[in-house]
Amino acid sequence: MRLRPLLQVVRPLVRAIDWLPAALAVPLGVTLVALVSPGKDIDPLPAVLVLRLIALLMASTGGFALVDAMAQSTGAVPVARWARQWLRTLMISVLLAAGWGAAAAVASLRLADGPPLPVAGLAAEAAMCALCGLAGAAVAVRRVAGRPAALAGAATIGAAAVATLFLPGDLWPWPLPGAANWEAVHQGWLVAMAVPLVVLLAAHRDLRGGRAGLRSRREPAARTR
Repeated sequence: MRLRPLLQVVRPLVRAIDWLPAALAVPLGVTLVALVSPGKDIDPLPAVLVLRLIALLMASTGGFALVDAMAQSTGAVPVARWARQWLRTLMISVLLAAGWGAAAAVASLRLADGPPLPVAGLAAEAAMCALCGLAGAAVAVRRVAGRPAALAGAATIGAAAVATLFLPGDLWPWPLPGAANWEAVHQGWLVAMAVPLVVLLAAHRDLRGGRAGLRSRREPAARTR
């Protein structure tokens, strides 16, 4: 994969991505932190809960970046589908990470006196949520066009979050700050990220017959000249 064609496709992809859901979720997340216990410092527990809610909210918007409304235009660029999809994934991931990071920074500034927020563990949770949403949308994009594919990502992260609520004690992935198993659980979060990453690797592959189909369409046109 040459670098120049990859750089040439960045601008069309930026125009193709539906940024609106994520762009609305980022300021909404920061606003939610600001609204917790207005006028006074916030305790660690509500801060953790609201940051988890924000992670789920932002993760549900990531899939919209994988739906390319300009597929015909971007498809004309000599860059493989997998490269375009990973570019979209990278761009939306940077935005979501910045948005969640801004919310975490505001929460840390408003935190009451005491132990600091366990930001590293919460960031692992947020990253896993984002990857799950992206993976669900990436699979759907291969089969469904338009926003329904993006909504599949939101449905995936919603279903996964609900399912984890019913896990038994040792497998409970949402410990409270100060819990003895906090570190162990979040090491599990890091290991579990391999699952959505593998799904993304598989889903971002070029569509079967895409290049062959393009050649077959070009050949008749060339013969008629």
